[in-house]
Amino acid sequence: MDPVFCKKQLAPRNERLLKVMEKIDCPYTPGKEKGVDQDESDDMTESEDHDEMAKDDEGIPANEVRVETRKMDCTTGQLVAPRIYEKVDTLSSTSESSAEEDESMMIIKEGIRVCYGVWKKRQKNSEMALKGLAIVLELCLTQPSARDEIFSVLLETLGFNTVTYWKAVVPQVVDSDLTYATQYREALLFSMCLYDVNHSKNRLRELYAAIPGFRQSMLGIRAKQFTERYRHLQMKIARSRQSSRMSSKYGSEDNLQTMVTLANDVIMDEETPPTQMPLVDMSHDKQRVINVSNAPPVSISRKTSGSWEIKQGSGGLVACVDPVMSADKKNIWLSNLGVNMQEELKEHSTTTNSIGLPLIKQACAGEVFCVLERNEKKELTPKQQAVESDMSLLSVLNTYNKHSYQLNPVVVNQDDYDTYYGGISNGLLWPALHNLPQFISPCYNDPEALREQWCAYVRVNYLFSINAARNSRAQDFIWIHDYHLMLCGQIMRSLEGSLDIGFFLHIPFQPPANFMTKYRTVGEPIVRALLRFTKVGFQTSRDRETFVKLVADHIKRTKIDYDSRLDRYTIEHDGFACSLGVFPVSIKIADFVNIAKNPQTVIEAEEIRKQIMGKCADGGQLFFSVERFDYTKGIAEKLRAWQRYFEKYPDRIGKDVLFQVAVTNRRSVESYRQYQDDVMALAELINQKFHSEQYPEWKPVIFETDGLPRSRLIAHYLAMDIGVVTPSKDGMNLVAKEMLVCNPTASLVLSTGAGTEVQLSNAQFYSEQEGKCYHRVEDIANTEAFADNFFAAATESKETRNKHGEKINQFLCVHDIDEWSDQFLDPKWTHEVISECEVKQLGQFYGLMNRTAQVRRQIVECVLKGLPIRPHFKFSLENAKTSLETSCPEGTSKLTLEADEESGEEKGFKITYDIHDELSEMEKDLAFLSFIQSDEYENAEEFIKTIGSFYEGGPILFSEEVKQAAEMLQRGIHYNTFFTDRDGTLKSYACSYPTSVQPAYSAVIQAQFARRCATFCAIVTTAPLIHTGILEVATIPEGYYAYGASAGREWYLNPAQQFKDRSFSAVDLTLMNKVFELIEELLEKPEFRTFKWIGSGIQKHCGHITIAKQDVNGTIPARKVTRLHEQLVKIVNDFDPTGTTLTMRESDLDFKIYVKAKLKGRIFNKGHGIRLVKERLKPNMSKGNCLVCGDSESDIPMLEECLKLAGSKVYTIWVTRDQALQEKVSQLCERYSCTNIHYVTCPQVLLGAMAYATAHTLTNEKNRKADSYYDDSDTPMDQEDTPSKQQ
Repeated sequence: MDPVFCKKQLAPRNERLLKVMEKIDCPYTPGKEKGVDQDESDDMTESEDHDEMAKDDEGIPANEVRVETRKMDCTTGQLVAPRIYEKVDTLSSTSESSAEEDESMMIIKEGIRVCYGVWKKRQKNSEMALKGLAIVLELCLTQPSARDEIFSVLLETLGFNTVTYWKAVVPQVVDSDLTYATQYREALLFSMCLYDVNHSKNRLRELYAAIPGFRQSMLGIRAKQFTERYRHLQMKIARSRQSSRMSSKYGSEDNLQTMVTLANDVIMDEETPPTQMPLVDMSHDKQRVINVSNAPPVSISRKTSGSWEIKQGSGGLVACVDPVMSADKKNIWLSNLGVNMQEELKEHSTTTNSIGLPLIKQACAGEVFCVLERNEKKELTPKQQAVESDMSLLSVLNTYNKHSYQLNPVVVNQDDYDTYYGGISNGLLWPALHNLPQFISPCYNDPEALREQWCAYVRVNYLFSINAARNSRAQDFIWIHDYHLMLCGQIMRSLEGSLDIGFFLHIPFQPPANFMTKYRTVGEPIVRALLRFTKVGFQTSRDRETFVKLVADHIKRTKIDYDSRLDRYTIEHDGFACSLGVFPVSIKIADFVNIAKNPQTVIEAEEIRKQIMGKCADGGQLFFSVERFDYTKGIAEKLRAWQRYFEKYPDRIGKDVLFQVAVTNRRSVESYRQYQDDVMALAELINQKFHSEQYPEWKPVIFETDGLPRSRLIAHYLAMDIGVVTPSKDGMNLVAKEMLVCNPTASLVLSTGAGTEVQLSNAQFYSEQEGKCYHRVEDIANTEAFADNFFAAATESKETRNKHGEKINQFLCVHDIDEWSDQFLDPKWTHEVISECEVKQLGQFYGLMNRTAQVRRQIVECVLKGLPIRPHFKFSLENAKTSLETSCPEGTSKLTLEADEESGEEKGFKITYDIHDELSEMEKDLAFLSFIQSDEYENAEEFIKTIGSFYEGGPILFSEEVKQAAEMLQRGIHYNTFFTDRDGTLKSYACSYPTSVQPAYSAVIQAQFARRCATFCAIVTTAPLIHTGILEVATIPEGYYAYGASAGREWYLNPAQQFKDRSFSAVDLTLMNKVFELIEELLEKPEFRTFKWIGSGIQKHCGHITIAKQDVNGTIPARKVTRLHEQLVKIVNDFDPTGTTLTMRESDLDFKIYVKAKLKGRIFNKGHGIRLVKERLKPNMSKGNCLVCGDSESDIPMLEECLKLAGSKVYTIWVTRDQALQEKVSQLCERYSCTNIHYVTCPQVLLGAMAYATAHTLTNEKNRKADSYYDDSDTPMDQEDTPSKQQ
């Protein structure tokens, strides 16, 4: 960054900032910190502020000309047309510039501190102080890479007030973009990402929280959703059309407006409504693979005519990934095509829109199109010619995309790309990860140079990330490749947290010991960023072990777990989890074998061998090696060993030949150029040193630097006797596999630096038991041993060579490229999938059920948002169900569990549970997953039939019972209020409360009923909120239901809205909290840990604590219960020795500790809970229908309270077969003239009725808005807090 340019950028804003500081009575004094207590100055007026901005150019020397202001590149974050000054005179000295910039930085930092101090007080000068902070932000957004230090100071100073700050200033940012054509929003997004990468934070979510819709607008989410729904609507209409004429008219994509109108007619027409609405909206396309790599799968060249030509690439990455990408034309490959913005044209925006089309140099595109349309031979300016060239490139790309997967370019600034690719990527990461520190560029010894180039690396990674995010959908899998893009996981997770992103490292991971210290600026962010991917694949177990050790040694707050059954590491860090696997890359076997068997290839191989070995003595061996001309490939060490080979074994002179193909690349990099020149000189030296008088045409080394076409390369494989693959460090090195796949009769010299050697070694191809099937070079720097390996290979018998080669060939043919990609893409190996296991202990059982709760919450969220169902949801539930079934005796649902190994229980102590409900609910959830992914997902009755298949009375009886209950529900819809119990009413009773996880299908039905059929819904339960409470077993997202826990004594609507009964003093509740903490510690002891898992476990209610003492089968020994009782009494007495506050009660299954205030007068019941919510939220229950559901005596007070408030407008459904309870409910309703009563036999019938009523009830939105639910304008939930209710 030009220091003079930086100074010019700082100076005008510093003047404005200084004036703001003066206005708030906190003038800047050099060398002295100013206080922020004064606030008696006048506010600067709006016109004065504009005047100050207009004076930004004052003070510019006459010999510098201002070009343009306030416009930024929307992708790089760099100023597009900044205040660039054409310098005529010589620049001032570097020391003077540095001193002035240091002074400017001090002004800015002091200005941030002072303005923040005044602003946060919200007093007289707060508005002026906010303008000062906005000035600083504007500076940061005009040069985000150069001003990242200032931006960091700003964010850290704002602290917890960041959200409030964004709410105040982002509207100004948006207004600037719309009014002045700046690109501050993009710059702000990049600045946040750069900060998060450098500081291991996720501050971008604060921006998202402050500005609803910011994420959607920046990532084009709304446009993608509309496109997907539009496509789905097309398919739906095409399926439903009976007439070919109508299908022809509306089935085309040519008339979007007609289609949208038709969609409204089909779905939204109120005059002709459909018979039912879908229970769920799952309109989405299938999963695509979005492949992201630095290198493209094609080569692009420009013909002499000026037109562009695209040819399919042939690199290793293309060979690996192309089969996966070619499977679906909708897959997308994002890469840099080498066509980037040049410096002179970088004022033009280069990004991609929401459907992936690149917008190259869009500022001039309109002019070119005008010229083309008029068909005039008008001479174009250089900029217009560049645009026209890019348009022809787009045309070629579009043609390519019609016949293949979608190839979308990522266009960046050329200077940034050069620094990113030639600098950090290949000047630091490439040699470092190959453990070749001697080849790391010495410029990185300077921390400032490292930081500056690091910013370019982050910026290019950001561009790849945001392009991938904008092109992706929620159901897609994004596959990032190699060391160039190691930050994409963290950046993309910051931009959009729901993305499924994988990373594969094609090179080794063997950094030097000082990588995390000397190069900490780069090392720590990269390692942390890798942990943000969903899954990371390495070539070898050696590389993965190195990474895991690096994480353990240098990254704090990590949890590392290894699953030996799946050979998978899982690392948790900062709320994210990442799976680490080993996936040796292979080749597409059939392609190589077919060419190798081609008669023309065989003839060519014979000619090659005759041409080379015809000049040698009999018994000679052709050693063949092919690789890129790279210092990691060990070519220099190979040649030195080859030289030593002839020195040690002179009888091999005139016989053996090393044919070395080293394809030249990266000659522009100094370290490469020097290395390549030295190696070629060494090859020439060997040829000069060794001669054969008998065979004068013999040469020990044939050295070529041009690549070979595949057919000719395979011909060389067939011609060779021995393949040589000896890198110092390499990823997999597929050449070794290609050699023996094509020529199983060949021998192989293989170094331990090759990933292929690690794979073959792990497969026992180099062992005493299975034999040594190749010649292993332990250390390529050991010239003597290396030379001996050459001799052993040259003198090996033909029979042995054939035997070993054939053995390796069979192994490689089984483990081909399809297996590699299938295994990596398979979600079953990741941490997201619950693995099959044998459930033997209590802790395993409850841990498994807790994981199913997490999976079910994700399923419910996806269904309610209309997002796709990811494959691992089904795998997880299937594996959990299988694990429980196989752990029970065959044909039963009795699960016998032991206490945990460390629990101190006597041998043989076991607990038996009947887990019929848990297994049944999992089976229903699996059926639900199949239903919502089928073409019948809109037919709710089909799913109701599916639930009915589990009904003990049969599906016909179930259907009849559901329709009867649904008819009563429909009579009362729309409901102003809905109060219901949970266990026994909406869910069958489980074997214990911690396992009573709400099924996904139940949660979806309840949420959709709340969304469409009721205004305010509440679940009232005797369980607590947390500490094994309702919130821990519920799977419905926030916003659909309020939870009244402890019989309605404590209420939870969302994190911002919670309240409880105030009959207890704060002192009593504090005492109860301390008692609970001690009891928790007690139950963590091995002797008492069992009591956490039986019955209700330990529950913290509002006003009392429940501790289970026995299960329903009475399996807990009496002596254990006695010891628990003694410890609980001791805890209570220690806190309340006089017994004035606490008391302890005992029932058959648990102990309860009460605050005595609860026992004075009435016992708090669910009726009191309804009364409490009525007092706090003030609903007007007399003006609308009220639905009440329950199943036991404890629910009658809730019904009675609702009857008092709503009378005959109450509708009630009870899940019970108890005639006495039914009589009691009927009598109570009759007392209040309520006739809307219905009884069902089980929770599934009630859920089926809710689903039926939801699907068959079309709600008039105007009538819903007219509901008189509240007495005043206050509502219990803000719209922002409950977006799902507004959908």
